[in-house]
Amino acid sequence: MKNTDSEVKAGKRRYTEVDIARGIGILFVVLGHSIKQTEVSAGWIRVLTYIIYSFHMPLFFCLSGFVSHRILTMDRKQRMNYIGGRAWRLLIPYFTIGLIYIPVKLKLSSAAVKPFTVSDIPKLLIGKNPDVSLWFLYVLFIIELCCALVINTYNFRSIWYGSFFLSVAIYWANLDIRTLKYLFFFLAGIWVRLKFEDCRKEGIEDAMGGQALLAFLALVADIAAIIFLYRTTITVTMMLTSLCGIYLTIWIASRLVYNIDGEPIRPGRLGSILLTLGLFSMDIYILHEPIMTALKLLLWNRLGWNYILCTLIIFLAALCIPIPLSKWIIRKIKLLRILLLGERE
Repeated sequence: MKNTDSEVKAGKRRYTEVDIARGIGILFVVLGHSIKQTEVSAGWIRVLTYIIYSFHMPLFFCLSGFVSHRILTMDRKQRMNYIGGRAWRLLIPYFTIGLIYIPVKLKLSSAAVKPFTVSDIPKLLIGKNPDVSLWFLYVLFIIELCCALVINTYNFRSIWYGSFFLSVAIYWANLDIRTLKYLFFFLAGIWVRLKFEDCRKEGIEDAMGGQALLAFLALVADIAAIIFLYRTTITVTMMLTSLCGIYLTIWIASRLVYNIDGEPIRPGRLGSILLTLGLFSMDIYILHEPIMTALKLLLWNRLGWNYILCTLIIFLAALCIPIPLSKWIIRKIKLLRILLLGERE
């Protein structure tokens, strides 16, 4: 969910398809959180939740790795600066929102699906934020910290292959060790970026072009894996759905940017909407949970509205309201921009 403003300022070319992929990802993040607000357990809801949660967070770790490929060639000083920048960008919003959320969470604990108590407050320091959706920022920082300290051009592939087996083991045992679980996807994002760069060097703009058959096979494999996962308890299957979902998302995003011949095209209305969501994905991620909580308490708990209508309103509001709120208020006020978005400039 991190923006690539630093790349733009450094004069580096932006990959529009990756911004669109980020937009697709944040759309599914908000949809998944909207569905889970009321914990309704209808069969079709469980299936939809399986689909969304099978790939949306691995996708964001992959996209984060995509824009972090420079760590492979950084010198020691650059790595220390990188770590400091990432701490600023990820941990300041993490702790700011967490501290703001604590009194609210304590006050509303009786109405929450998972009550929050005073004994839970210190857990903020180990990634257990009262705004539960912000775990991503904490885990991403730990992963980026470790990669910045260890990864380079020479050992990248060895560590990436090793992370694959670690991730498989975590999925198989169904353990909640998120750093090891998602490290592979972050490193996979770096590998994808290297492949994209190689294509650009060869004069190929559309790195995902000519892969319609592979996309179809990935879709079939994804559906089969989701059905299998839904009917069994073998959670390692979710790793396959993650990989297929990531591939399909980037492929679809590329089709909104390039035509069948690999020539750049205007994204169109749908592509433009997804691109906007992608560019504001960090803002949406930071702000959507409080909006959801407020609307859930009003529409579901107090007014008792129909589940589908309630979920739809929560989803649209949490997806759309953060954009003008951030654009016209938060990004205009330096202190808010620092505390809520981790942006120093």
